[in-house]
Amino acid sequence: MKLAQLEMLDVIAKSASLSEAAIKLHKTQPALTQSIRKLEEEVGFQLLDRTQYRLTMTEKGRHFHKEVEMLLANHTHLKSLAKELALGNEPKVQICYQPIFNSPTYQTVISEVFHQFPNTEFVISNGKRFAALEQVNTGVADIGIGPWFDLFHATGDFDSMPIGDISFGIVCKAGLMPQSLDYETLTNFPCLAMVESDFSFDSERLAYAKGASLMKVDDLDTLKSFVLSGCGWALMSLTHCQTELEAGLLQQIKIHNKQHEFFAKIHVFRKPNKHHGPVSRALWSEFEKLSVEYERRV
Repeated sequence: MKLAQLEMLDVIAKSASLSEAAIKLHKTQPALTQSIRKLEEEVGFQLLDRTQYRLTMTEKGRHFHKEVEMLLANHTHLKSLAKELALGNEPKVQICYQPIFNSPTYQTVISEVFHQFPNTEFVISNGKRFAALEQVNTGVADIGIGPWFDLFHATGDFDSMPIGDISFGIVCKAGLMPQSLDYETLTNFPCLAMVESDFSFDSERLAYAKGASLMKVDDLDTLKSFVLSGCGWALMSLTHCQTELEAGLLQQIKIHNKQHEFFAKIHVFRKPNKHHGPVSRALWSEFEKLSVEYERRV
């Protein structure tokens, strides 16, 4: 059974008549009839119902053709994949995208490149604090997106550019705490925080305050869910919980005698000494455009 025979069967099954199929396949009708009989001999059953006036498939023929369609679709995909790999396109691109911000703009950039290279697998990951920096630094991720501080350059050699900014504030479940209090009072309430990364500069000393009790999680969505449950307060990205703040499910806390809101830039970054294929370069190029737009605004 050859691929050409299966392609022929597919054309016949999707045609109104053998004469129409013969025209599509650039064959004479007798030659096509002979070919289909030969295929029937190979499979051991009739594919076409010859008792009907119009061209129809037998029940076995219809079932067989469904499998043929899937095989031909896989063959088409395989040819497309081989072409892209021959052009140097990566089989897989890994992006560590930290979800401390909800930005449709960044997601749109990734989605557009994803559709541009359908045969490249995109792997989007996130994790504990500074996960994007860690994954790019260790070569796990090709590109990282997350908050950026100048001291990050000391952890490795990076290409980096700003694409946005982010604000952090103290939040808790609505009604759990006074909306305005002093720093000492804040420490009497339970605190929730992200697990520290493995970087030497990252430690509990970076915590805003140590509460009466402390819960650590390594996932931002889990952190938000525990804050929503009334477990305690947390220093969080205000963008990430904007919907809940606007709905009155969460409230932002102001501290009388200490800074209670902080700002940071969001960067996209990568290792400059790594070979980046066409897909990674396309992503970087689109983020460069976003960076230019951002710099014009600030």
